[in-house]
Amino acid sequence: MPVFNLTPHVVTVVDERSRVIRSWPKASRPARVEAVREPIRETDGMPEGLPLLTERRTRADLPEPREGVWLIVSSVVGSAHPERHDLLIPSDLVRDGRGVVTGCRAFVVSRPPAKGDT
Repeated sequence: MPVFNLTPHVVTVVDERSRVIRSWPKASRPARVEAVREPIRETDGMPEGLPLLTERRTRADLPEPREGVWLIVSSVVGSAHPERHDLLIPSDLVRDGRGVVTGCRAFVVSRPPAKGDT
């Protein structure tokens, strides 16, 4: 099955010994979700002077789903599209000594297909 990376990073899957299983290049046009933030007034019970915002997230410009095709996306993009069942979100992240993500060990499926779906 084809897998396309729609993130701005190289995505590398490694095994438990950090050996590379598979890698996908970063997307030239990554899928993004924008956050629109607006300040709100202080509300009852909140400490005075604490800045508060409302936030609304947009939807990403994803290609239409195609049978047998998976899309690697960020968790933010995945959460903006709960109706999709073709999204793979990197999980069980692997970090180097400085805390920089160098790979993942698995993917979370945004919404597993229903029984009988293929």
